[in-house]
Amino acid sequence: MSDLFKAGPARHTKGSFTMSYSGAREIMKKLQKLTDGGEVAIKRTVSDFATRGPGWVSKGIREHYGVDTAAIKEAAKKPSRGHTSIHVAGITVDGATLIYKGRTLTPIHFKMSPKARPTAQQKKPIRIPGQLIANGSPVAMVRPPKPYTVKATIIKGQRSAMSSDTFLTAGRGGVVLPYQRTGEGRSPIEAVRTLSVPQMIDGRARETIEQTINTKLGERFNHYIERAMK
Repeated sequence: MSDLFKAGPARHTKGSFTMSYSGAREIMKKLQKLTDGGEVAIKRTVSDFATRGPGWVSKGIREHYGVDTAAIKEAAKKPSRGHTSIHVAGITVDGATLIYKGRTLTPIHFKMSPKARPTAQQKKPIRIPGQLIANGSPVAMVRPPKPYTVKATIIKGQRSAMSSDTFLTAGRGGVVLPYQRTGEGRSPIEAVRTLSVPQMIDGRARETIEQTINTKLGERFNHYIERAMK
């Protein structure tokens, strides 16, 4: 089984992005010519980061992972304001931080298939002790369930298979999840889990997200500066 899958309880994780714009020096001369307009431009850029940033983060994650948008939105918390500062050309305003918290997710958020336990049976029947299914006959011929493999797309473009001992069954709330036995007998069983949203942010998606945020903030920053200079 891929090391992306682990059977066990959910693990809580956390990650964040703090507002920053590396291209601010390019317009420092313009800011120095402004008074109140420069501060307004920065404040509006910070506001755009708080409102539009979650969408940029979500897009960056989905470029690398097969996770659904609902799981990303659930992990996103209200942007934290006033705990950081932005300094540009002698102007200082409150910054913003995007915080993501979340548990390790089950594969149902990653295009898992099959979504329910298949009902197909093997063509060739096998002999089993009859008392296990009915009284009377010492033996019985039955057709056992056809083996199946549970798969999910954790890394975008890569379909990963879980181990052959993974099975689907309804958990709490009736949601069908993949499980594995973690003991030597029929129990205990644990749900199979994979990455959390913060882990994806700190993984393959971080560079893409940072580039997207920097580009988008630069566009918004320049837009507000040009408006202030008219």
